[in-house]
Amino acid sequence: MRQRRARYAGLAAVVSVLAIGPMLTACTSSPTSADAAPVAAASTPSATRQAPPSFPIDPATKPVDVASQHKADSWLAGAAVPPDAVRSKTRPAGVADDTGTEMWCTPMADAVGYWTLPNTSAGDAIAWLRAHASQGMRVTGVIQDTQESNAEVPGGTVVDEPAPESIEALIFTVTSIGFGSGIRADAFAEARSSVCATPAPGTMLGIGG
Repeated sequence: MRQRRARYAGLAAVVSVLAIGPMLTACTSSPTSADAAPVAAASTPSATRQAPPSFPIDPATKPVDVASQHKADSWLAGAAVPPDAVRSKTRPAGVADDTGTEMWCTPMADAVGYWTLPNTSAGDAIAWLRAHASQGMRVTGVIQDTQESNAEVPGGTVVDEPAPESIEALIFTVTSIGFGSGIRADAFAEARSSVCATPAPGTMLGIGG
């Protein structure tokens, strides 16, 4: 049986992975449900798979092409967040300053957005994101930080993808802050110049397992 390794190198360090059911419907604030046609991938060629590099690969210095950056920006614009989320132009205090992950392909177009949720716990925010896929995507992974019994959930990660086994993703990083919770969303799109690490024999890139 083939083994799977995480596309996002940092995710394995955290926690308990919650099972995801069939494709989830989008929220009322998102115009397209999870079973709608994926966002158009333009004409971006597939990234080159070659070995080495090994896991993880070093950041590349090649620039990201305009079409790939536009795709990442479009995914961020279609991100489904709870109705009471307040968008912030800058990173609010206490909100994650990165995804805590490392992509296996580089360079990747990356669009970043921040929200705060007054009076909404991190656990409730994660549950909402788990039940509401973003525009043209499906929820493929939920990682919730470990906690003691009956303790508040301190944070976690929700992953939306445009297609199964995609190296592209919209990653929501949820953190608990003083008055509620905060969300950092990163939309990662494959660039024309992307180079991906090659899995070891008998393994494949995929959400950890």
